[in-house]
Amino acid sequence: MVSRLTEVQEIKTTNVASEICFVGALYSNPDLYVSYGNFMRSKYDFSDPVTRFFYDNLETYYLTFSQSVDETKLNVFMSQNTERLQEYKKYKGWKTIERFMQTSDTSDIGNYFQLVKKYSLLREYERNGFPVEKILNHKRFDSLTANDIYRIIRVKTDKINTVINAGDEAVELTDKTSALLEKYLEKPAFGVHFPWVMYDEYFLGMRLGKVVFEGLVSNAGKSRKLMLLAAYTVLVQGVSFLFLSNEMNEEDLKSCLITTVINNRVFQDLHGICRNKPEREIVLGVYHDDDGEIIRRAIDDDGMYIESAESYVQRVLQSKEYQDVKTVTDWIDNNTNGKLMFKDICDDYSIDRIEFELRKAKMVYNIQYYGFDTLKGYQTDDWSSLKQLATRLKEITSELQLFGMAVFQLTDDTPTTDIFSLSSLNISTSKGIKHVCDIMTLGKKLGKDEYHKYQYVTVASDYYWGEPTVENLNDEKDYLAMKIDKNRAGSKDKIILFEINLDYNTWENVGYLIKRQKTKV
Repeated sequence: MVSRLTEVQEIKTTNVASEICFVGALYSNPDLYVSYGNFMRSKYDFSDPVTRFFYDNLETYYLTFSQSVDETKLNVFMSQNTERLQEYKKYKGWKTIERFMQTSDTSDIGNYFQLVKKYSLLREYERNGFPVEKILNHKRFDSLTANDIYRIIRVKTDKINTVINAGDEAVELTDKTSALLEKYLEKPAFGVHFPWVMYDEYFLGMRLGKVVFEGLVSNAGKSRKLMLLAAYTVLVQGVSFLFLSNEMNEEDLKSCLITTVINNRVFQDLHGICRNKPEREIVLGVYHDDDGEIIRRAIDDDGMYIESAESYVQRVLQSKEYQDVKTVTDWIDNNTNGKLMFKDICDDYSIDRIEFELRKAKMVYNIQYYGFDTLKGYQTDDWSSLKQLATRLKEITSELQLFGMAVFQLTDDTPTTDIFSLSSLNISTSKGIKHVCDIMTLGKKLGKDEYHKYQYVTVASDYYWGEPTVENLNDEKDYLAMKIDKNRAGSKDKIILFEINLDYNTWENVGYLIKRQKTKV
């Protein structure tokens, strides 16, 4: 027979009201799950079977079905599983959820969370034989947090750290170093390939937990280069990618994606269409006939249309050039399969917003690779805000085991600075971001009046064979050079050279830049 004292304790170590409010807040605003879901363990955190059921199913619903909740969609979700539907009906379904939502205040979810964790911790301590009576009767019990309770009962905490994270012990760095050699032999510490051979060589691929900060001047192609990285990651490497942008909208990025996939050889080898098409023509709907002439709507001598719009469109649709471009866009649609995601954050690119979007991408879509365009202070030019954002971006990337590339803007005088002299001093607002990243590259488009000062050494790649050679820069081509300013992966002694065409969004890594060698007499 259970004693009266035990009954009192059992009541005190539960707080169903806080569980109801917490679950109700999640149904009112499901995106709150992103901030709290990783910290919840429903087996421990919910004492009541009803709140546990509705929390568990909100979790599954959010991750697999939809990120918004209404009665119709939830009923459809529940009906997909017979056992789940029976439980849903048993607990009065949507009426119960409505009551939970009416009871809660989403702005107070942090307090609900703390209460739920506090009481789940108490129950777990009690289950493991710890005397919790003194804590329950503590004069400041109402103000105690879960962390406070943990500090009160420090003994044997390793047995129950599933409820609250007590932190890891220090490890012996020299332990099992030989085993690490075998691990690297079986699985080298190399990430997913970059589309540029020298990035792979120097940065060891796109490694999870690492973030690259890449600086260029305004209008030098930051967004376009990032789009090439995104397209390559998804369409060649076959992994998902999130493109966060506070600079370009969805339509702009889609046209850039089409241009990128049409013109770069690495994609041409896959979709089979070998054609060059500038982005300007794509967005203006300009196409050519088999003789290379622009297909125009027929007009008379006075410049008046004598051909219907429908007839003109049909002629364009039947052209070989249009059919080729359509083949490429169909190939993009068929091969992305929801792996290339975009989020417009122009309205809010604060630290909290970016953290939320990255957590949601990892949690809901299992995305591990992302690009951020552009790294800058939110609603202020204060240098400290940019450093805080960069720091948090690095922390999140490491915590969630993501790989990220964030682009930022260099100072206006960068174009007149010699590429070999670029440094963190050329960062427009805060050179301090260098200290928090794993890799930092700084780049500029070379002016044609500079070409005489440089040469480049070719590198072996899929498109460049044979021994490296020293080449002169071609006056008919455009080049952009990237200096490695920081590299925790190793060396940073080379300046990576790209042959670029922003109209086609092609970025070919042709080699590394050197100062012109003196001719021997």
